[in-house]
Parts: sequence; C-alpha cells; structure tokens
Amino acid sequence: MKIQKEMLFIFAVIFFISIISFVSADNNACILSINLVNQDPNPAIPDSYVDVVFQVSGVQNPNCAGISFELTPNYPFSLDANATSVKRLEGNTLTPYYSNVWNIPYTVRVDKDALEGTAELEARYSTTVNNYVTQRFPIKIQDSRTNFDAVIQEASGTQVSIAIANTGRSTANSVIVRIPQQDSFRAMGTDGQMVGNLASGDYTIVSFNIASAIQRNQTRARNFTATDTIQNPNLKFDIYYTDELGVRRIDNMQLPLSLASMNMTSGFASRQSSTTTSSSTRYIILIILIIVAIIIYKKYPQIKAYFDKKGSKNNQIVLPDWIKNDKRKK
Repeated sequence: MKIQKEMLFIFAVIFFISIISFVSADNNACILSINLVNQDPNPAIPDSYVDVVFQVSGVQNPNCAGISFELTPNYPFSLDANATSVKRLEGNTLTPYYSNVWNIPYTVRVDKDALEGTAELEARYSTTVNNYVTQRFPIKIQDSRTNFDAVIQEASGTQVSIAIANTGRSTANSVIVRIPQQDSFRAMGTDGQMVGNLASGDYTIVSFNIASAIQRNQTRARNFTATDTIQNPNLKFDIYYTDELGVRRIDNMQLPLSLASMNMTSGFASRQSSTTTSSSTRYIILIILIIVAIIIYKKYPQIKAYFDKKGSKNNQIVLPDWIKNDKRKK
C-alpha cells in the first residue's frame, strides 16, 4: 500500500512538471505580428510604383532567432523581374528598431489597368521551415488619370484648329498641347500652346500653322501606294497635363487630316511655288507685248498703207442696181 502511494506521488509530480514545462514552452514560443506601416504614394497610382514597408514586431523574444518573409503579390500588383521576393531576416542582419521590431521594405508595381478602390497585397512569413502564415494587406488605389476626345474643328490654308474635350472624371491641370516631330506634318512657328486647366466636361480649341512634309521628298512620296496615307495622313499631337495627385502625364493622340481640305502640298514650298508661278506669268506677258510692239514698228508702212486703202474703199459711194438700170432706160 505504501509503495502504491509513492508511485502515485511520483506520477503526480511528473504530471505537474510536464504541465509547467508545456506552459513555460508556450510562453516562450516565437509569436510575431506583421503590419503594413507605410505606403508611398497613398493612394497608389495605376501604371506606377508604390513603396511599402512591413513591420515585424515580437522579435524581442529570444526564441525568435529569425524570420523568412516572402511577398506573393497577385493582380494588380507585381514585382520586377530583378526584385527579390523572399527576405530572410536574422538577428545580426538587420538592426532592430527599438530592439523589438524589424522593418521590411518592398517596391511594388501597380498594373496600368488597375481599378480605383482597394486591392489586397499578399505576403507570408515563417519562423520555421515550411510553416508559413499568410496575411493580406489593403492597398488603396486611385486612378487620377483622365481621358480626352478630339476632332479637327477646321482646316483652311495652313491653319488647323483642334477641339479637345476632357471626357474623364478627373480635372486636367496645366494642360499644354504640342505638335511633335513626325513624318507627315511639321509645325510652322510655335509647336506648343498653353491651355490651362480643363475640368471634367470642359473643352478648348487650339490652333496651329501646319505644313505637309510628304511632298518635300518626291522620291519618298512616289513610294507610297495609292491609299489614303497621302490623302489623309494622321496629324499627331501630345496633350501634357498634371493629374489631381500632382503627377505629370502625357496623352498621345492623332487625327486624320486631309491635305485637300487644307489646299496645301508642302507649306512654305507651296506658297513659294505659287509666287514663282505668278511672277513667271507676268514675265511671259511682258515678253509677248514687246514682240508685238517690235512687229508693229517694223511693219508700220505696210500696215498704214493697208488701212489707208481700206479707208478709201469705204469712202466710195456704191449705187444700188435699180438706180443704174433706171439711168440706162433714160
């Protein structure tokens, strides 16, 4: 009986020691907390980069010797091909922040077609091999871009007027319209015009003096096929604006422009050709007049005799036949 009591006592002691060890081990386990503490810019902008910083807290626990952190982004987020997605943090690789947190930075690309709103950026971490915990972090996205629509308002001579409307939801600030270098056309004089701010739904009209560049190289022009490439080439123009987040953007646009409606072929060359043709015509007429004057001078005696003879015949009185017959009867 005494032996049984001793055995029960020993088992009880072992049981309590096991419970104490389990509780102690649980208290000393590496428990981490991951938070997204910075996003720049905020909100993120489509077709650009966003810098994010994750903060790992709980690393002051001596059982947390290190952490394997991996960013696993899904659409609309991605990492560049040369970027590192997995970062292994050890106690001697990063300087602890206030001795109990680590900061993990990443640069993430936002897709150009990302929708405005909130998207989730996914990451996972582990303190042991193949034992990952996945977390998702909200990233706010704002599409501050706007859209433009344009038409050729008027084309006369060398002047072209373009009507531009802001058809998007955002305001376009500090708008400038430029005519870039291109194969079919070239700007005469200034190639840019300041518009100012265009709120959503507003429109403006800009005008430029445009010359055709197609006919300047006749060999190149002959190589074109009989399509509307020459008859209606596209006039390219760029719209520069600042969006609501202060980002400077460029919208590249183009519209077909009929050379026939502009009544021009090569800008300055056409006007010079017209002037040259007019001067040549005057010279030809002057030469003809000089030749006529010389002929009249040399043939003056013959001409005078001809008109004198013509005048004497006109002065003779010609009697009608009935008068002549009447005289013969008498």
